[in-house]
Parts: sequence; structure tokens; C-alpha cells
Amino acid sequence: MNDADQWFDEDEVESRNIFDIIKEQLKETKRFHTACAFKAFKALTAVLQYVKLWECYKPNTRCTQPCMNASLAIARHCGKIDGVYFARQICSNERYLLKHGRLPPLKKDSLHGQLTLLDNNSVLLDVRRYLAAQSLGSITTKDFCREVNEVIAPAVGFFGKEATISERTARNWLRKLGYSCVEVQKGLYHDRHEWLNVMAAQTKFLEQMAGCEK
Repeated sequence: MNDADQWFDEDEVESRNIFDIIKEQLKETKRFHTACAFKAFKALTAVLQYVKLWECYKPNTRCTQPCMNASLAIARHCGKIDGVYFARQICSNERYLLKHGRLPPLKKDSLHGQLTLLDNNSVLLDVRRYLAAQSLGSITTKDFCREVNEVIAPAVGFFGKEATISERTARNWLRKLGYSCVEVQKGLYHDRHEWLNVMAAQTKFLEQMAGCEK
């Protein structure tokens, strides 16, 4: 048994719902136009091709390891010369989709591995438009969070719990868009004409002018 044989589970794959799950996820992914969405689309397509090929291999009695053979074949079809790691990912993604109904988050950053509202171009455009209309120093996470949840998200057709963000997420969005949080200190400014020394000098000057007139 080689290394590839050791990590493939040859238990029967529950494929009765996998096609519906992938179809739903592909439809959702197509709404976004980001690098993250493109990677998700490729991963979902690979799983879809794998399941279809597995169904062809499974009835063949001469194919003793249909899961491994199907995943390796799809890996090679995707241009992976050493496709062992990619084939393992396909199987892992397929099991995760069946259990959770979505792809697993990226290992490098689980927060950004998922598609968010900000990945939608319409949401991003409305967010930038809102921020540009605000006065400098007047943007707060609370107001920004309320604007996204009550105005921006519903306007582009997003509703429900998954279409809302917290103030922490709002803060992360602002940082991602290039905004920085600073402490604004209130100051008291006076017109220099109201300074006591200026007023004393003006009074003296007026008295001198009045003497000259006499």
C-alpha cells in the first residue's frame, strides 16, 4: 500500500444531497467577484467532478478504491502533476460540504476564508459611497454598523441574521478599507481679537485717537 492509499477513506459516500449542496454554493459564489470567490468556485467544481466520477467508478468491481482513483484523476485533470495533496483536499472538502453545507475556511485566516458581505461589489460600492459622504472624523463603528445592517445590506437584497454585522466586524471593515481609529480630543478655540492684551491695546489706541481729534 502506497502513501496515497493510506489516507483515503473507502466508506460509501453519501451523495444523495451533495449535488444540491454544491449547486447552492456555486450559485452563491457567482454573486461575488473576488479572489476568495474564485478559489471557492474551483474547489466546488473539483468536488462536483469528483462525485460524478466516483459514481462511475463505484459499480465497477475491478476498481477496488473508487474514492482514491476518482480524486487523483480529477487532480490530474486540474493540472496537478503531483496531485496527492490536491486529491486529499477534494475528499476533505466533499465530507465538509456534506456535514456543514459549505466549504471549510482557509487555514491561513479562518476569518477571511469565508465570503462576507464586503466581498459583494454592490455592498462595497455602497459602503464606500457612505463613508465618502461623512465628514472627516465623524465616522463611528456604531453608526457604520447600523448603516450596513439597516440600509446597505437590505438595499442589495441581503436579509436575515447572516446579512448583519457586529460593531467588531464594522471596525475590521473600516481598517480593511484604509481607515484608522484615532482619539479625537475636544478643544476650545478663541478668536484672537478677544484676547485681553489685544482688547487692552485696542482701548488704548482708541483713547489716543480720541485725544488727537480734540
